[in-house]
Amino acid sequence: MSVLEHDTDRRPLAHQSYLFAPGSRERVMIKALAAGADAVVLDLEDSVPATEKDAARSAVSRVVAEHRPKGTPVHVRVNREGDGYCTADLDAVVRPGLEALRLPKAESADAIAAASELVGRLERDRGLAAGSVRFYPTIESAFGLVNAGTIARASARTEALVFGEADFAADIGLPEVTSFMPTLMARSTLVIESRAAGIGRPVDGAFTRLDDLAGLREHTEQVKKLGFGGKSAIHPSQLPIIHTAFQPTPAELEEAEAILAASRDGGGVGVVEGRFVDPAIVAYAARIVELANRSMRENRSE
Repeated sequence: MSVLEHDTDRRPLAHQSYLFAPGSRERVMIKALAAGADAVVLDLEDSVPATEKDAARSAVSRVVAEHRPKGTPVHVRVNREGDGYCTADLDAVVRPGLEALRLPKAESADAIAAASELVGRLERDRGLAAGSVRFYPTIESAFGLVNAGTIARASARTEALVFGEADFAADIGLPEVTSFMPTLMARSTLVIESRAAGIGRPVDGAFTRLDDLAGLREHTEQVKKLGFGGKSAIHPSQLPIIHTAFQPTPAELEEAEAILAASRDGGGVGVVEGRFVDPAIVAYAARIVELANRSMRENRSE
């Protein structure tokens, strides 16, 4: 058996960019679907005023059903309602064309499990494959953070946890977050809990300062180094920076290819160019090469 067959992290590569579009603006949603993001998140929550929720729900339902370009995954962020998630939102958007749901302000495993049960019934009623709608619970509070492990395990639908920096900072009483350090522990916790639960790497929330592309680049590179797998965006101009930041550098790819070549020749354990290599490092090198190859395929298809 080869070293790679021992790897416990052979999940398919998840999305790296998630572009938000307000659910109350149908033209903006349609434009977002063609903007080049790995996935688009149609929003029924924060970007939609309370008086426009019903109209936005109908608009998002139409976009999911009618305007999804081939190859552009569609996610929807639904509203919280009481101790769970909005039944009317779920009823409107769980239909063919939906890949995943963003579940905001996740604080309990029970709410995730209840949403999963309801979505399962909707999948059966509407001819979707069981379990096809994936979950992205968003950690936005101290209570959510301390329950992150149970939230991550609450449903087999959960693809990844998302970190909501702005709401988290407000919840714990931080002033406006201008430094990465105050939320470092929270982000690292999500990386560890995600790995322990066997789900995908966490997704970082959106960088809200649209005029600070250098800050976005630095921020995205930092979360990548922590172990995050993707980041949200609120404007198409942010996408190229996010995509570039999550791609392997030429040096990373060269090292990964050398490690894989040595593992094929020597069994995967030993020293490669002065670095001790064990099966875990070989598995990580395989992910780097896989990510680079995916980027090349996507670039050729554009």
